[in-house]
Amino acid sequence: MATTTALHDSGSDGPSSAGIDAALLGDDRQPVLSVRDLHKSFDGVHAVDGLSFDVAEGEVVSIIGPNGSGKSTTINLLSGLLNPDSGTISFGEVRLERRDPVAAAEAGIARTFQNGRVFGALSVADNVQLGLHKQLRYARPLRGLSGLPVLRWASLLGETALALVPGPRTRAEARQIPTQVDEQLTRFGERLLPRRHDRAYTLSYANRRRTEIARALVSHPRLLLLDEPTAGMNQSETAEVLDQLRELKAAGQTIVLVEHKVDLVLAISDRVLVMDNGRLIAAGEPLRVRNDPAVIEAYLGRRRVQARERSRAQDDAEPEQPHRPLLELRDVDVYYGAVHALRNVSITVGEGEIVSLLGGNASGKSTTMKTILGLVNPRQGQVRFDDRDLRSVDTPHRVRSGIATVPEARRVFPEMTVQENLLIGAYTRTDRAGIRDDLAAILDHFPRLAERRDQAAGTMSGGEQQMLAFGRALMSKPRLICMDEPTMGLAPLLVEQVLEEIARLRDELGLAVLIVEQQAELALSIADRGYVLANGGIVLQGTAEQLLNDTAIQEAYLGRGSQAKVS
Repeated sequence: MATTTALHDSGSDGPSSAGIDAALLGDDRQPVLSVRDLHKSFDGVHAVDGLSFDVAEGEVVSIIGPNGSGKSTTINLLSGLLNPDSGTISFGEVRLERRDPVAAAEAGIARTFQNGRVFGALSVADNVQLGLHKQLRYARPLRGLSGLPVLRWASLLGETALALVPGPRTRAEARQIPTQVDEQLTRFGERLLPRRHDRAYTLSYANRRRTEIARALVSHPRLLLLDEPTAGMNQSETAEVLDQLRELKAAGQTIVLVEHKVDLVLAISDRVLVMDNGRLIAAGEPLRVRNDPAVIEAYLGRRRVQARERSRAQDDAEPEQPHRPLLELRDVDVYYGAVHALRNVSITVGEGEIVSLLGGNASGKSTTMKTILGLVNPRQGQVRFDDRDLRSVDTPHRVRSGIATVPEARRVFPEMTVQENLLIGAYTRTDRAGIRDDLAAILDHFPRLAERRDQAAGTMSGGEQQMLAFGRALMSKPRLICMDEPTMGLAPLLVEQVLEEIARLRDELGLAVLIVEQQAELALSIADRGYVLANGGIVLQGTAEQLLNDTAIQEAYLGRGSQAKVS
């Protein structure tokens, strides 16, 4: 809850409005990046609406705002992944508004992505090495032709020939690459350097994010674009990234940062830009922007997450009746080769119950989820659903039996429309009339999805994609929904809405919910009970209230002093 406090606890005694003119450099500094009157729409939805701002050499500028405000679209425009409908993007002497990602990279821009993008089958070192490709001189003899539609094939053929039969200068250039890669891996110390030869898919989520940052940094970019680099990281891991960003800032690295963790933004930024509904609503020094009432309402809403009260139909004074067990893991052991990933794990989720599964990265949370879904088979123990042993039941049949999932990072199909994504959730069903009725009910339940039913899912904000992932899971008519990090990468206001939506699904539909989450306070705020995993084993369990008040959770889950280090 530190993020909410950082924005709101200062009160509203500061300036009534942070000057938007502060988005433009009014002093003698020359901008390395200059954006003017940028517009971008998707099927009538104005994602970026008249955006203008500057970034000076060596400056860290952060962009914050609620989900759907246009932050990631802005990063995609700057990196050439999208072209604007109108407006200009000047980077040094280069105009980028009609160029592609290759041109942006060649100009000196590197980036990371909101949901993390590494090549899972490649090693950590190979992933980082890919960031050097644009700098190769002798291995890319005709690289100047790479942006031309027809002549680009000459560049590709030249690269292929030198890869097969490298010349002396190409070999000399290649010998320098491991040193440059290790320089970046050393930045992350024991997190990455000892694992330089490991396949990226074996890494924890946090280490995949670190690998992606190292890949962006290895080319020594003039401008680094970071799209939510700490999404999915706990407080301790976020503090490590903050320290690394401070080192980059001290070295003069120019950074544009999109981030929801306001404590981190306040600690690292020279200026903060606040977007809402595609527009810039405030800009200026971090402390001034933090106190702006318009920012507080746009980012947090009128109610704070910490003030959320549970609405229970029954009287709190009356003891709750025990829930009939729906899902049971009994003494489950899971191995990945010689690695003992789950150790004697026993978990129960009752009918109509919300249960939180907490723990840091690499604690075993995702493996538990995969075991429930049948993607991983336990070596010992049982997985039972509705008193049925699932050991011989494959994943499609588990879905048919009533288990659905909302995966980590949403995992929508980006090229398909909202409606097509929803219908994929019903692929195990054959009742066409029921599917049609449920589709209408979900679109009615999520009006934002109804507005965008024909829009490509990949063009929506992270929050809208999270709603879509919820709706897709509901299309299978589940009795249990397993949610993997449902609040990852969401603004505080939307986090509150997502948690309320989970509680509403339970109350209205009688669904059981298992939430895999790193943010303990958030998950336990709506849960009935919780379990804490560490090193593949259950180290704490109890009611949500008991775990919230248990000081041992600080050591088993967060680590002592981790919050203080970030704030």
